[in-house]
Amino acid sequence: MKDKTKFLPLLGVYIFIVLLASSNDFQGDQKDYIWFAQNLSHGYYSPPEEINLWFGPGYPIVLLPFVLLKLPWLLARLANPIFLFLAFLFFNATLRFYMKERMALIFTYVLALYPPFLGHIHWLDPEKLAIFLVCAFLFFFCKTQHNKRPYWPSLLAASVSLGYLALTKVFFGYVIFSGFILFLFLFLWKRKDTLKKAFLVYSFALIFCLPYLSYTYSLTGKFFYWGNSGGLSLYWMSSPYPNELGSWQSVQQVFKMPELSKNHEEFFDKLSKLSTIQKDEALKKQAIYYIVHNPRSYFRNWLANVGRLVFNYPYSFAPQLLSTYFYVIPNIFLVVFCFICFYFSYIGRKLIPDEISASLIFALISFGGSSLLSAYNRQFMPIVPVLILWISFTLVHLIKIQIRK
Repeated sequence: MKDKTKFLPLLGVYIFIVLLASSNDFQGDQKDYIWFAQNLSHGYYSPPEEINLWFGPGYPIVLLPFVLLKLPWLLARLANPIFLFLAFLFFNATLRFYMKERMALIFTYVLALYPPFLGHIHWLDPEKLAIFLVCAFLFFFCKTQHNKRPYWPSLLAASVSLGYLALTKVFFGYVIFSGFILFLFLFLWKRKDTLKKAFLVYSFALIFCLPYLSYTYSLTGKFFYWGNSGGLSLYWMSSPYPNELGSWQSVQQVFKMPELSKNHEEFFDKLSKLSTIQKDEALKKQAIYYIVHNPRSYFRNWLANVGRLVFNYPYSFAPQLLSTYFYVIPNIFLVVFCFICFYFSYIGRKLIPDEISASLIFALISFGGSSLLSAYNRQFMPIVPVLILWISFTLVHLIKIQIRK
């Protein structure tokens, strides 16, 4: 990370976009993150009167200083360019383990100019923090394989990055648990040093999250409870009704949109009498019922959900937007390169470093798990650095293009 000045133009571009696009209009989930940060400033996270664990505390903790010091929200928005700038410094340092400076610089800029990263860069949301944490995790995990000194500091840093990622986006808590089980099995089977390190990283990441899980247990009485937002995502993903493609809808939309009211209003009327945690459980129960009795509809919604993850399309009852190209065009290139590199990676699998393979497992678990719940493209963005790392290694070391004379 010695060549920070080469990435300063990126930081300038990101800051310019934030200054240009920022307004006092808090769209999407921005107000909710501010509300949780305000809760923290009063000494609690979920309100005492009714449990609310819709988001993890990772990003509200970042916003807490801005609440306590009553700083302008523009300054909080400017944290996003800093998160991205630091992410790309870590990513470039990771690439330098495997290639020369010039190639590392090129692929870092490929990642840094990935258009979806710039979407909503002026919003108060955790996406840019999540990208930074994934890049930090990649760097420290790969460093455990390349550091001649004791690898424990790097291993613990990778664990903290991964653990805080789960606190920022609670879905990754399940990714960590899945990785913990999988890498334990792989290590017992193959006895490779990298697999042991991966297992330790996931183990310490879980330990890092124990205070939060203890807190949710004290509120809900449920072990390993990360949040109460999953039930609604699974419910919409499992919806078997015609013209519904599994995209997420708010409760308010159910009562406002005739297309949703005719199929869902009665059920959501019953939910209104339940507590927050009971609603989450009821939604999961109904979703499982739909999946068991309508597997073909769930498969249809799953295919649409993969499209939403990668291309931000299609959505139920939504107009066609030109902004879809903002996601479709770059991700078509990404998907094509993934397919090309899959073939060459399979042929040259013995040449791929174990830590890159282990990082790909993290990306596959994340993508596979995200595809099962109603998702947006923002759930795909944190794994893009892993894919670019793998693609760049494959192009540099496994493929040689030669022009015939």
